[in-house]
Amino acid sequence: MEPQGPPQHAAGDTGRSQPGETAGSKHTHVKTALDDVPAEAAADVALQQGAESDRADGADQAAGEPAPGVSAAVGFSDDGAGEHAALQEEDGAAKAERVKAEAEALSRAEGLKREGNELFGQGKWAEAAAKYNEALDAAPASAPKERAIYFSNLAACNIKMDEFAAAVQNCTAALELEPSYAKAHMRRCEAFERLDELDHALSDAKALLAAAPGNAWASAKVAALQPKVDERTEKLKAEMLGKLKELGNTILGKFGMSTDNFKFDKDPSTGSYSIRFER
Repeated sequence: MEPQGPPQHAAGDTGRSQPGETAGSKHTHVKTALDDVPAEAAADVALQQGAESDRADGADQAAGEPAPGVSAAVGFSDDGAGEHAALQEEDGAAKAERVKAEAEALSRAEGLKREGNELFGQGKWAEAAAKYNEALDAAPASAPKERAIYFSNLAACNIKMDEFAAAVQNCTAALELEPSYAKAHMRRCEAFERLDELDHALSDAKALLAAAPGNAWASAKVAALQPKVDERTEKLKAEMLGKLKELGNTILGKFGMSTDNFKFDKDPSTGSYSIRFER
C-alpha cells in the first residue's frame, strides 16, 4: 500500500500493493518441412518409393543395406523432428527462466517499496524517495501497476520536500502506466495547485471525478478550483481587451476616432463577445 492520497496528509503504505502482471515474451514457432506430416508416415512413404524403384530397375539390394531413397527420406525426417523438438524445449526453458527472473526482480522491488514506506512513515522523505527509486530500477517492465505505485509514492515524497515540479513529472509517469490511478491524479492535482497552475490542477480533479463520480475529494476539489479558474480567466480576458483597446486607440486616433466608438457585448450563454460601432 503506497502513501495515502489526500494532498494534506500524504502518508506511507503499510505494504499492500496492487497486483502486477508478469508476462514472458512470445517466441516464433520454427516450422520444419515435416511439421504437418508424422515422421513415421514420411518414412513409410519413402520405403515404398524405394522398393518400387528397386523392382523397376531389377536390382536386388544386399541384406542389411538400405536403398538410397530410403536412407535420404528417413534421415531427413529424423533430423527435422529432432531439431523441432529441440527448439521447442529451448523455447520453453528460456521462457520459464525469464518468468522466474522477472518474478525475483519484482519481489526485490516490492521489498524496497516496503522499506520506503517505513521510512516515509518516519518522516524521512529523502531516504524513502531513494528506496522508491531503487524499486523502480529493480522492477521489470512487465509490472506496470507496481511501477505506477512506485512513481506515485516518489511523488508523495517530492510534495513533502516541496519539489512540486518533480512531483508532477513522477505522477505523469505513473498515469502513463495506469491512466485511471486515482492517487496519481490527486497528487499531481496538489502539485499543480502548489505551482499555481490552477487550470491543470482542475483538469486532474475533473478527470478523477469523471472516473469516480462518487469521489468526495475530487468533488470538493472541483468545487473549490472552478471559481478560481473562472475568475482568473475573466481577468486575463479583461487584460487582453485592455491591451487591444490601447493599440486600437493608437491607430484610430489618427482618424479622429477611438475604441470608445466600439462597444463589446458579451453573450451570457456562450461567453463570447460581439463588437458594434457607435458614433
